[in-house]
Amino acid sequence: MAIMHPKNVIEFKNSTEKNFYISLKEQLPDEYDVYYSVTWYDKIDNKKINSEADFIITHRTKGFLCIEVKGGSNIIHEDDKYKIIDNYGDVIYEKNISPHEQAEKSMRYFYNLYEEIYNIKYNRIYGFIAAFPNFQIKQDSNSLFYQVSDTTIDHSDMKNLKKSIDNAFLYFGRNKKNQILTTEHDIKNLNDMFKRVYAVEASKGALIDAKEKELEKINEIENNIINLLMNYKTFAIKGAAGTGKSWIAYKMALSSVIHKEKKVLMTNKSDYLSNYFRTQYDITNLDRLHILSYKELLEKLNIKEKEVNDSEIAPTNKYDVIIIDEAQDFNEEEAFFLRNLTLSESSEFYVFYDNEQNIYNNELDKTLDNFLIEKPPYVLTENLRNTRNIYEWVKIKTKFARQTYTNQIDGPDPQCLVFSSKNQTCRYINNTINTLIKKDEVPIQYIKLIIDDEIYQYFDNVEWNFKYEKNNYSINSKTINIIKTSDFKGLESNVIIYVHKYNSDKNFSYVGLTRARFYLYDIQLKE
Repeated sequence: MAIMHPKNVIEFKNSTEKNFYISLKEQLPDEYDVYYSVTWYDKIDNKKINSEADFIITHRTKGFLCIEVKGGSNIIHEDDKYKIIDNYGDVIYEKNISPHEQAEKSMRYFYNLYEEIYNIKYNRIYGFIAAFPNFQIKQDSNSLFYQVSDTTIDHSDMKNLKKSIDNAFLYFGRNKKNQILTTEHDIKNLNDMFKRVYAVEASKGALIDAKEKELEKINEIENNIINLLMNYKTFAIKGAAGTGKSWIAYKMALSSVIHKEKKVLMTNKSDYLSNYFRTQYDITNLDRLHILSYKELLEKLNIKEKEVNDSEIAPTNKYDVIIIDEAQDFNEEEAFFLRNLTLSESSEFYVFYDNEQNIYNNELDKTLDNFLIEKPPYVLTENLRNTRNIYEWVKIKTKFARQTYTNQIDGPDPQCLVFSSKNQTCRYINNTINTLIKKDEVPIQYIKLIIDDEIYQYFDNVEWNFKYEKNNYSINSKTINIIKTSDFKGLESNVIIYVHKYNSDKNFSYVGLTRARFYLYDIQLKE
């Protein structure tokens, strides 16, 4: 079967495209990749207009074809317009250009995009097809498309689409001297380009219905877990990066306040993460909900870090429910202090952790012991954050989270680059961010520049060519946030540019790399 992108479509634009998608999937072998509904942009009077290729097909050794699919029962050309007619004689589609011309425009756009992205000439096969799956036109000598049968698919071709696709490759390749993609690198470039276009759309917030459905499913899964575990007074949840730990913790905190009217503390080691959750819900009227980083908590209690277990805590500063997010970051002394903040023996105490994100070098596998939790943890096993390409790549690179199921949504492969100087690194980051903002039109708040803690100060005096802020904990800032890796734990962004030393600590790398939802730039500094 063909390799489909996306693998599963929740909702198609119409039944004709759905049937065509299924037919391509079933009839084409796996040397074909098929991309459905690929958005691109046309310029008319200096204004960007959304355009779309219904299907794009790539072949492992040939090149690519763009396909425009039309439903209805007939096509006519009158008044200088192309019209699709339904079974009742009504016009359901009308444009000044033919379906072939539409497909050709998509083809030329992606031909030019390839050369622009990779700065090399595209010298392989490229072509287009207009498809009319519901009616037959090619055998009619009076048909508009009688003379271009090799670039046309009609109802008679639907049982042997492979033959039609191969004929189109032959037709467009007849004058090509270099018809074969001779290296794996060539076809990888081609497929990465189309995945990149998908990711740009996703990054811009143009989330398709399938993604919304997926989010609904995630919410349902998380709510079921919460309903189950809130019946217990004490428990732990263990999960790899991207499995939804922090969101479950947050939802439990809200539920405990709103539905149980409990006084709740939710804490972690990151000011950034705490601020993020404080801004997700109007908590101004929820005076019983305290979302505080560990540092903020000590400041609230007027306790110095070295004195945590020597201080008397007044009952008014204690809690009915305590939720510890990123619990692996706390040592035994800190854990003991947090346990002592419970108001009574009936207080609830919940711990969320992942030992593979242990960036503070605490003793591994001691998290539950530190917090005096005796029962084994509830384990989250499915990654809900990253594309398949990102998460599989991270698992191979770090050897972490190998037991976690990967999200099957495809995206572009991560870009891994090694630079020998700070100047080279900064030049690349400047160019990349400016391209994302100006050319790809990715909203600036969707891009995060994450730098490992050990080299964070190294980039203090850099003159970046984009609007940025450091240590700004506002999630919706209209600038690029430059953040320490440790501060961005538990969070995510559509585009992550992650900077770290060559062969840096794997725990830090695991944290930094898994923040990316769609785009990941892995930048390593080797000097």
